[in-house]
Amino acid sequence: MSIFKSGSIRGRWDIDWNTETVYRIGYHLADMFGWSRVVIGQDGRNSSETISSYLHKGLMHAGCDVTSIGMIDTPAVTYANIKYKFDGSIMITASHNPVEYNGLKISGENALVISRKNGLAELEEKVQEPVVDVKTGAQIFKKDIQDEYLEFLAGYREGIGELKYVVDCSSGMAAVLIHRILEGLPGSYMVINDVVDGNFPAHGPDPTNVENLTQLKDAVANSGADLGVCFDGDGDRAIFIDEKGRWISPDLILGVLSLYYFKYFTEKAGNRKAVLYDARCSNSVKDYIETLGGRAHICSTGHTAMQVGIPEENAIIGGELPGHYYYADYFNLDNGWIPFLQVLAVLSRDSRKLSEIIDEINSYYFSGELNFKVPDGDTVIEQFRMKYSSGTQTFLDGIRVDYKDWWFLLRMANTEPVLRLVVEGRSRDILDEKIHEIKELIFTLGGSDL
Repeated sequence: MSIFKSGSIRGRWDIDWNTETVYRIGYHLADMFGWSRVVIGQDGRNSSETISSYLHKGLMHAGCDVTSIGMIDTPAVTYANIKYKFDGSIMITASHNPVEYNGLKISGENALVISRKNGLAELEEKVQEPVVDVKTGAQIFKKDIQDEYLEFLAGYREGIGELKYVVDCSSGMAAVLIHRILEGLPGSYMVINDVVDGNFPAHGPDPTNVENLTQLKDAVANSGADLGVCFDGDGDRAIFIDEKGRWISPDLILGVLSLYYFKYFTEKAGNRKAVLYDARCSNSVKDYIETLGGRAHICSTGHTAMQVGIPEENAIIGGELPGHYYYADYFNLDNGWIPFLQVLAVLSRDSRKLSEIIDEINSYYFSGELNFKVPDGDTVIEQFRMKYSSGTQTFLDGIRVDYKDWWFLLRMANTEPVLRLVVEGRSRDILDEKIHEIKELIFTLGGSDL
């Protein structure tokens, strides 16, 4: 399977790709886009330093100067991209993937994500070609952006009070800055897995996998904390659990962040009343945003849709089911630190516990994302389009069909023959009935459980 995914490069190191691949990627990236200055950051995976070396070499052989900001979280790299007006940026990371993986998150000017639609497909073809025209004269620079990045984030510390919480850095990039982020805040906290380790010894770097939250749940229970938060491997996502140790679906956190903007810190929103949510998110989020006086706007999934949609809709924030939150005040990009600090600020102002706020937001029964192997996803989706023609159909990402008391979304994964399903109902009985009904149709059309 190709390492060139829909919005990034990712694969098993020294199996799916190697040093020659990296060198060619660096060279052809700079050559294709005409880059003369690029900024690079990296995570703490065991292969990241090697990848960095060969990536630098390829970029420089195409005549591109390289500025390295070292080991840091992914949002810091896009921050540097925009702050210093680089032609592009690259983060060396496989994010939440297992230890044997590594990858590249690539952005162009103004940190616009480079995807298959605007460059990765062409790059995949170019990488098959050897480098023949080696240029000389490019330079490599090192830059420490931590102080100014932290200064920018300090504005989100406002309003945080006497709370008790546990932070799990997952041995990833959140460990680099966590103690400086929290320094001087009121309340008390415990930080676990705060030493960068590319082997991820405590648990895997994917906090959406509840098995990776066991240690955090135990720490919250044993300390009597108000909440816990777990960051993913490259620090661009924060996943929360409440004081009872319950995992909180990331889309529901978008409701908590709407409390921040439309109730407790309204001056931060100004006249921006829109909130973007991707097509997989619960209707609970839409309904709650609207009760707060906001305007909920559905959009397709992915970084580009949010980056473009936030200014178009005059939105203050956008969120996706997997836990990416995008901010108008952060260049329309995602960041893991900001929602973490905002949730702390909301809980400091609100008299309720986090579990009580979430229970108020969550008014539906939600399946989460279910996955199926299918021989021909387009045929399956077309059959569903015809069968459920009586509902309100939208095609932002696959097909979503809405009825009065339930809805479902079917979409194909971007990189593999996997059909993804989300179902939501007004009651548990409706949810269970519709999941069973849809699964039976998928199986009839040749699909199977993944």
